[in-house]
Amino acid sequence: MGGSGGEEGGRGAGKTSYEVVIREEHCKGCFLCSWVCPIDALKRSNRRNERGYLLPEWNGECTGCRQCELICPDLAIEVREVEGDG
Repeated sequence: MGGSGGEEGGRGAGKTSYEVVIREEHCKGCFLCSWVCPIDALKRSNRRNERGYLLPEWNGECTGCRQCELICPDLAIEVREVEGDG
């Protein structure tokens, strides 16, 4: 099976970084994303979207496993690879 992750076939010498983008308007506050994250990078916040659902909050850490993106039933999460700083 093909794995998801970020270290295979790395181009360049720098470490790959990832960011988690939460599409707040699509989120229904199920928090499956926080449940599945192996490093607890997504937590429940006190913020709500315009439909009244509590939103997850990303702490800035991400390994790029994409488990949160894959489990989200509403496609409200996207994991993006970001350019290194140096």
